Amino acid sequence: MSQVTVLTINLRRESEEDGRNNWPNRKDLVARLLLEVSPHVFGTQEGRRPQVESLAEAVGVYRISDRHRQWDPERFYPCIFYNPEVLEVLESGDRWLSETPEVHASKSWGSAFPRLATWARLRAKGDGAEFVFACAHLDHMEPRAREGQAGVLAALLEELDPAMRRVVLVGDFNDVPGSPPYRILTGSLRDAWLVRNRQAGEQDTWHGFLGEAGASRGRLDWILVGRDVAVLDAEILRTSYGGAYPSDHYPVRARLEIPPISGPSQAVLRGIHMGT
Repeated sequence: MSQVTVLTINLRRESEEDGRNNWPNRKDLVARLLLEVSPHVFGTQEGRRPQVESLAEAVGVYRISDRHRQWDPERFYPCIFYNPEVLEVLESGDRWLSETPEVHASKSWGSAFPRLATWARLRAKGDGAEFVFACAHLDHMEPRAREGQAGVLAALLEELDPAMRRVVLVGDFNDVPGSPPYRILTGSLRDAWLVRNRQAGEQDTWHGFLGEAGASRGRLDWILVGRDVAVLDAEILRTSYGGAYPSDHYPVRARLEIPPISGPSQAVLRGIHMGT
């Protein structure tokens, strides 16, 4: 069994309107938190390429899974960072969350912006355990768009792992447990927070840089896992440094256990299917 620590964090886009909370003033706080927690793989949301690459420089041990990507300077990207000393990327890709998911920057259902999911099939260098790690950011305005985007996302994950056994999905879903997107995605995945914190009640993850004094919007940031992934613990990180918060969202962390595979890996099977 491989124990893997995963994390999700919305970076909050770079914006001068945020004043002292603008990205240049927070980058080192985000990097500090990540290096302290030391996840093996983490997903970020909302950054454009320069912001994401500045974070990569600040957390130099990690690499971005982006070999498949043609960056568009106009787009916000969910990203996957992984520790190459522990994990290797077998294959990866992006999928636009629209009715035409192969069309670059496409959007549907009244979504305010084009929304994207990114994924990587990862293998642990220790025992060779493999799993699909995906990161997504759903629309913040239109409920109908979030529902449609969740459906495209669920179809992508089923394509990558038809049995939905070794899947880890993280992100900012801009909706709460019990919502249509949540019901769609937890039809075949489990909510890591609830697995370990059923007695804790629901929690907020967005706080607008105000911590406990922030507005209540519910638990918008989730870590969802497939049926073969054991959840050892899960935590909402309310870390601040001198009263300053790394983001307007609290990061969410989970420690998981991934079983080794038996037989050909999904990456091998996909290669055979695709004739590679």
